[in-house]
Amino acid sequence: MSSTVNTLTTSQIKALSTQSVSAWTTEDVASLTTEQVKVLSGTQVAALDTEDVAVLSTSQLRAISVSAIGSLTIDQMMVLSSLAVSSLTTTQVAKLTTTQVGTLTSTQAEALTASQVGTLGSAQVAALDPEDIATFTTAEIAALSSSAVKGLSTAAIAALSTAQVAAISANAVSSLTSTQISALSTGQVAALSASQVAALKSAQVLALGTDDIAVLSTVQVAALTAQAVPGLTTAALGILSTGQIGALKSDAVS
Repeated sequence: MSSTVNTLTTSQIKALSTQSVSAWTTEDVASLTTEQVKVLSGTQVAALDTEDVAVLSTSQLRAISVSAIGSLTIDQMMVLSSLAVSSLTTTQVAKLTTTQVGTLTSTQAEALTASQVGTLGSAQVAALDPEDIATFTTAEIAALSSSAVKGLSTAAIAALSTAQVAAISANAVSSLTSTQISALSTGQVAALSASQVAALKSAQVLALGTDDIAVLSTVQVAALTAQAVPGLTTAALGILSTGQIGALKSDAVS
């Protein structure tokens, strides 16, 4: 016998109890129209069995309202396929709770698109494991906003590849805390582009170790602004090579 759930009006769907929703079969759920899915409340969404969530099409998933998406349970989040995760709208992703983001597996995190990553807030980024961040492409890393990067833990920073570090936008680099900067390895520091170095503030330069300063290329040193150079400690200045000293802009050291 075929499901008749898709014949219900949106008003009837909204009036259903959580017990009624929980009683739906996977066939019932698969037959829901996107218009019906749109009117599901957060409590109704949470009442769906994991098997029901697993059969939702990408169109149905995208139809879940932004007010209801945050009600997906941990168990429901765990059954989402990579395709399902990548199909979520950016507004839905922005409304995911830190608990929901924290339940994403590395495979699910890898499925996030650059557009989706661009909507993440700092608390959501902080909820991701370093292994999750490590799966991000350079395009996804570049999509992280200047506020979102503040959520990167020191462990996540340390796990970034040199290509990922080089992909961080200059605006995002300028927002990194001193603690985050100090977590960079010498290899990661050497991977910074001139535009990234030019975005550094004095406090960030101060957070760099002398071994980090030593690996800066003359191009990177030349990119240091007059506002950033005061961050060079006496010890840091003492290990600068002749080439690095020559690369410092005259207005930066005057």
